[in-house]
Amino acid sequence: MAGRAHLPPLERRAVSRLHVLLSQPGVLHGSLHHIARRCGKRGCGCAEGEGHPALLLRVRSQGRQRSVYVPGAWEGRVREWLERDREIRRVLLELSEFYVARLRERGR
Repeated sequence: MAGRAHLPPLERRAVSRLHVLLSQPGVLHGSLHHIARRCGKRGCGCAEGEGHPALLLRVRSQGRQRSVYVPGAWEGRVREWLERDREIRRVLLELSEFYVARLRERGR
């Protein structure tokens, strides 16, 4: 792959940003949802009250929506991975715009 030096400055920054994002561990495409669960224990207040708070990650897998329980200790990490996915997608759209513009210029 050719280096980035030949690219225009804005495009070079976007490619560099993408490289940085992809070099970091963890990317998730999905969404977090707070729910209230009932534990099923007799005498627990959740049976009649609001339930126990829980956090679910909703993702699409094999064409179906799936939910994965997120332990409280993992919430920050999962949010970071979701944000990285959103940032990667933003940078990819930005790069796509550069290449569409390049195609338009070459067609003239």
